Formats: sequence, structure tokens, C-alpha cells
Amino acid sequence: MSQDTPLLSQTERSVLLGQSVAGADDASLAALLVQGSYEEVLRSGTAKAVFGTDIDDGAAVDGLDAPSPFGPEFAAADIRPLVAALVRQHVKEAGPAAWTSITLVGACCLHAFVETNWTGPDLRVDPASLLPKPLAARWQESFITVAPLELPEGADKHEIGRREQMGRVYLGAEQSEQRARLDRELVKLMEADGEEAYGLTPRPLYLYLARLLLVDIPSECLAERDAEAPSGHWWAARMLLIQQSLLDYPAQSLLDQIVEHLDQVRKYLPRSPASDALKSVRSADEQTQVVPTDDMDDKPVTDDMVVDDEPIESKELAAETITQVPESETAGSSLWDTVSVMDRELWARYLLELGVVYSQHSMPLDAKRHIVQAQAASGLQWQMSGAKGKRTRFQTFDITQLVLLARSAQRVDSEHNAVPEAMDLNDDMLLENIEFTESSPELARQDLQIMDKCILLAFCLNVQNENPAHGLTTEQMMPFVTRVLQQPSNWSVYTMALLLRSRLEAHKTRTVERATLQLQQLVDQITRQLPESDEAGAAERLQYVFGLSLPSQWAMECELAHMFMSLGVIRSALDIFERLHMWDDVISCYTLLGQTEVAERIVRRELDANPDRPKLWCVLGDLKRDPELWRRAWEVSGQRFARAMRSLGAYHFKNGEYAEAVECYEKAVQLNPMYENSWYVLGCAAMKTEQWPTAAKAFLRVVSIDENNGESWNNLATVYLRMGAECQARAYHALREAIKYMQGSWQVWSNYMQVAMSLGLVSTAIHALGRVIDLRVAKVGPESVDLDALRAIVGMVARGAAFKGMDEGEAQRKEQRLTEQLDQLFTKKIEA
Repeated sequence: MSQDTPLLSQTERSVLLGQSVAGADDASLAALLVQGSYEEVLRSGTAKAVFGTDIDDGAAVDGLDAPSPFGPEFAAADIRPLVAALVRQHVKEAGPAAWTSITLVGACCLHAFVETNWTGPDLRVDPASLLPKPLAARWQESFITVAPLELPEGADKHEIGRREQMGRVYLGAEQSEQRARLDRELVKLMEADGEEAYGLTPRPLYLYLARLLLVDIPSECLAERDAEAPSGHWWAARMLLIQQSLLDYPAQSLLDQIVEHLDQVRKYLPRSPASDALKSVRSADEQTQVVPTDDMDDKPVTDDMVVDDEPIESKELAAETITQVPESETAGSSLWDTVSVMDRELWARYLLELGVVYSQHSMPLDAKRHIVQAQAASGLQWQMSGAKGKRTRFQTFDITQLVLLARSAQRVDSEHNAVPEAMDLNDDMLLENIEFTESSPELARQDLQIMDKCILLAFCLNVQNENPAHGLTTEQMMPFVTRVLQQPSNWSVYTMALLLRSRLEAHKTRTVERATLQLQQLVDQITRQLPESDEAGAAERLQYVFGLSLPSQWAMECELAHMFMSLGVIRSALDIFERLHMWDDVISCYTLLGQTEVAERIVRRELDANPDRPKLWCVLGDLKRDPELWRRAWEVSGQRFARAMRSLGAYHFKNGEYAEAVECYEKAVQLNPMYENSWYVLGCAAMKTEQWPTAAKAFLRVVSIDENNGESWNNLATVYLRMGAECQARAYHALREAIKYMQGSWQVWSNYMQVAMSLGLVSTAIHALGRVIDLRVAKVGPESVDLDALRAIVGMVARGAAFKGMDEGEAQRKEQRLTEQLDQLFTKKIEA
């Protein structure tokens, strides 16, 4: 970090952490933002200046290099140049220091959007009212109300009013066509990499204004902004992560921008152990990639491309789970002892939010790396343990129950704030909580810092990302959730814990009822108009929201609908899906009901109203299995809708038209390279058409997204073998990775053995042959021994080919070791 680079100011730190701003006037923008007084921030002089709120005649904009808001042709896309011009004008008049206030206004717009769509309660400020008066009049909301209206009896839920907040009707009147068009255009501006944003997103103008003030800074102003308000990069990353949450699938371009902004933030943080541990926040997959990713040219096999001739030990094959942070990672917490408490808190929040970013993009290695660093910065200590107790009412003996022991580094003043209601289990067999034989350990009951609870929830989600979906994973995750729920402290953290508990309990017959009721309660509490006196306000709800993987309101209600479907309550699920315009799920419901013709009628009705929506054409194509409809979606989108090519590619692949499938999937991944399944199918189709470089590139991308994908590692090895002898070393590396995740496949072990033999790795070949025998002997008996491979291995040892080029002493030791391996192979596996 350069000595000239300014650190984040104390005010910036406090605002980022959502803490009271020391020494600030209560009327300052920073204090108002932390207090949750968003309306006052949005009505401030800075907000009025950068949004042109008070502009009511054309003379005020004559000198601006931007479209006039007084023209009837002014559209959503014109907001950007107008705001950019107003920002430049305000900075010129008020000086560079104005960037601090501008950044705070942008952060407030972001908070307003998150409050509207994630946490509630409603902010009763129409974002259009922030714009120049002619635009505010043209685009104003047709309704704002304190209490939702009752729908008239027999009313069609798609036609009465606009359903903001997933089903709440504001004042019953339909939204004006101009405002509806504005919202549609703004949602379209939120699209990225050919992925569509959620079409019913309420008040997208808030998010767009936040983007203009935090992300789309005029290039000539960027250095000045960084000097005055470096926290803008952190707020920009938060804004982009929220934008990513609107998309059907994550976009690579947005992830790259998020990582780039967070990389910039590190320059303005105080020095700490994490400064050296994390030279960059770039993906760990890029740093630990086993197989070269870009070097596809022909190269001879060199010693540095081949690992030592040592068999894979069983400990390498064991599936790694996060039940406890490894000692080497917990030891790093002592390095933070010399760092001040305030600096540690800032770093912990920064590292946690990085971990959440990677977790939400299904990158568990990167997520774990940063969450572990966040734990070290926070000083949190935790481990899994066991304690004897009973879980059922009629249990007559105690069994060991999994329990999480944790302790915060700083003293916790327990303060039970208003939190959502936790539903009781009320089961005639299961106890509400585990009844321990003795009192549970103090570390299982001691209250924790709110930040540490966020870290535990992040670890919990990473357990899910790193392990398959089965009962053992659920048992590993539940202690994290239980530990967080023990002492209520923050609204959003408690909500996230209850949501995770509902997800885990939804798959058990005795807990699924509570899971459903709890999720319904979580949905209801967010969609209330105003918080009741005993409920948390906006400031508390948003203080930790960026350190959690809390879903949006529509995503949470979608989860509830899927839970209804799993219970067979199809009609209730259908009502939710139709109201949310989630047409894929609508089709699934009608298919289960045997009424596909109704689904088609609904989709065609929506198409009549919105013929330029490529997603609707895709949904109809999925329903009719008609490739022409997917092609229509592709053309309607201007060849920018990745899903159309994914669907068309899947159609061609299923029909054996592999060349056409390759063409479609290449277009899809060119738009959005984050979609793992597209790369996998592209690789398979390329293998079918013997396009080996394309297949290698595709499978390399799959394993860079999910390194636990054993099938892709195996396919990658097969591709390398087809590419010639010069790629055998790469095939060996790929097979070595495949074996970690496909231990029970004798075919993979056999391929591994053959490649090892071709590279002269005799010890590895012997070990692999032994594994092939172990896996096949029960079914085929003596035929499990590959006699040709055995003869070749013995011949390599007998002729000395296995230790060619070694000095005499080393050759003798190698020969003795290989002879012992062969003796064990014959006595313990072949002859046995």
C-alpha cells in the first residue's frame, strides 16, 4: 500500500459497519444513514443537487451536457447522462469534498432498495420524486398507502393494481403506463451477460440511482472520488451483489466487477495479517489450478508437469468436511493480537462479505478461505463437540449429540432486541430442544458477538456447498443454526438462522410442519407495511444484511411455494408462482395437475401483452418442446438471451445433433461463462464430435467452477489422452483429481493405471492395479486382474525401466520398494 493512499476515515468505517458515528452532528448525512433515516438523506441538499429534484424549468439544465428532462422523449436510459452531468456540476460547485456526501446518498439509495425488497419495512418515498419535477410528475407512483387494501370479491389477482412486494396492493389503482414502462426499462438495464433480471422487481429506480452514484462514476472523476471517499468501492461491490441477486443466473461480468472493487478496498484498509495472507481476492481456483488452463499448445512432457511417483494415500481420498477449522487456520488468530479492536472488526466484516460473495456464487474453496480469515480477525473460537442427551420424549437412554462450542474474543453485553417469532415444534415425540444429561457446556450457551454469529452462519452455508445433499450434511449444519438461535440479538441474523432451520427441517416428516409455518411467518413479517412498535427498524435490519446470504422477498416466497409443492399442496404453490410471474414453476405445477393446456394458455396471454420478452418465448418452448420458439427468443433478445441457446443446445444434444449443440452452447457460454452445466454439456458434445481442444477448454472451466466434479475431471483426462502423447502428463493430473471424487469407479482407476504406466510411474501403477482388483473381485473374481498390465509392470521392474537414469544407490532403493509393492500385490490381492 502506497504511503500516499488514504485509509478509510473513521466516519466511513462507522457507516460501513452500521455503527453510530462518533462526533458527528445528528443531522449529518452519515448519522442519518446509520440511524435509518433514509427519507431525510434522500431529501438532503446533496441528493437534490445530484438528482435535480428542484429543477422545474428548462433554464436550469441549459448548460448541462445531457438530455433535457422536459422533453417527452426522455427515457430511462437518459437518466444516466443527466445524473452524471448533475454530479459533475455539483462537484465543481461544492469542491472534491462533495464526493463523500454523494457516496452516502448512493449508499442510501442502495439501502432503500434493499429495505424495499429484502428486509422491509416499506420506505414511503417514491424514488421518482427524487428526479426533476417534470419526470417526478410523469413517473410518479399511482399509489402509496399505509395499509393494504382488501381485494374485491372475485377479482383477478393479475389485473387489480400493481402487486408490489409480492401481493400487496397499493391503493388498488393500476400503475400508470409510463411508470410501468419506466420500471420495465430499468429492470432491463439491470440485465447482464444475457441473464434476465426479475421482471416484477419493485422500485428498481432506487438500485439504478445507487449504481449511478457508486459504480458508474465518470472516468475523469474516479481518482478524485477515490481520494475523498474510498469507501465508494465497498459500497459499489455491495450494490453489484444486489444486482446479481436480481438475475436468473449469476453473471460472470458482475462477479468480476465485485471482486475488482473489493480488491480496490484493500488498499484503503489498515495493515493486518490478512494483508499478507490475501495478496489478492482473486479466486483460489485460479491460484491452485492443478491442470494448466490456457496453455493448450503442444509441449513436451517435462519433470515439473509430473508429480512424484507416489500412490495417493487414503487420507487424500477422504471427503473433507468442515466440522472444525483446521489447526493451521485457527492458529492464525494469534497474529491479530497486535491489531486494534476497531481494525479487527473492520477486517472481519470485509473478509466475511468476501466469503459471502464467493458462497453465493457456489465457490466453496474461496468462500472458506475468506471466512476462516474473518474468524481469525474477529477472534471467534469454535469447534464441534459431543454431549450426551435425549432428543425424543420417550427416550430411555442417552446418546451423544453434536453440539457447537463457541466463544467471542470480546465481552458480549447480552441485549435481546426485537426479532422474528420462532415457531414452536409442538411434536408428540421430538423434544423442542435437546435435553442434555448434564447441563450443557458454558461454551454451548455463552452469548456471542453478532458478527461472530454471521461468521458461524457463513460456515454453515459452506458446509452445504462443500458436501452432497444428504442427512449427514444436515446434521453437520444444524449445530451452527442452533447455536445462533440460542440468544436473539439482531433481526436479520435471527431471520437468516430461522430460514436455515426451516430449510433443514423441511425434509423430515416430524419437522416439516414447523418448517413451513416458520417460512410463512418470515415471508409475512417482511411484507408488512410498517413495523409494529416492538419490531426492529430499518437500521437494525440492514446493519448486517450484506454479511448474510439472505434471499429477496420474492425468492423467499418462492421457497415457500416449493415447500408447498413438496407437501403436495400444488394449488397454493401455483397461486404464489402465478402471482410472482415465475412461469417455469407455473408450468411445473400445471404439469403435476395434468393441465398443461392451462399453462400454455397463461403463457400465451402473457406473450400477447409482452411479445418482446425472450423469457416467455423460452418458457413456451420448454412447454411445447419446439426449437423454433427458442430461436424466436434468441432473435427477440437481439441474440443476447443466453437461456435460449442453453435450451436449444440441450434439445440438439438430446436428439444426437452434437455439432449443433456445440454451436448453441458456445454462444451461451460466450454470453455468461458462469453457468457450469452449459460448460459440461458443451464438453460432452465436443467429445462426441471429436473437437478435443473445445472439450478440454469446457471441462477445465467446469472444474474451475466446481473442483469436486469428478465426472468432469475424468472426462478432461479422456480428452487429454485423445489429444496425443504430449498431453499424457495433463491426463495424469486430471485423473488424480478424478479419483478423489470417484473412488468407487474401477474404470477411473484403470485409466489412471494405464497413464501412470505410460509415464513410467510404476509405484502408482501398482497401487492403481490393486484398487482395480479390490473394486472388481467381488463381481468377476480372477478376471479382476488385468494380466496385460501386470506383465507390463513386472517387465518394467525386471528390465530396470522403472529406475532408469537414477544413480546406483537410488536405483537399488527404488527397486526394493517396487519389489515389496509387487509382493504385497500378489500375496494380499491376487493370490488371496
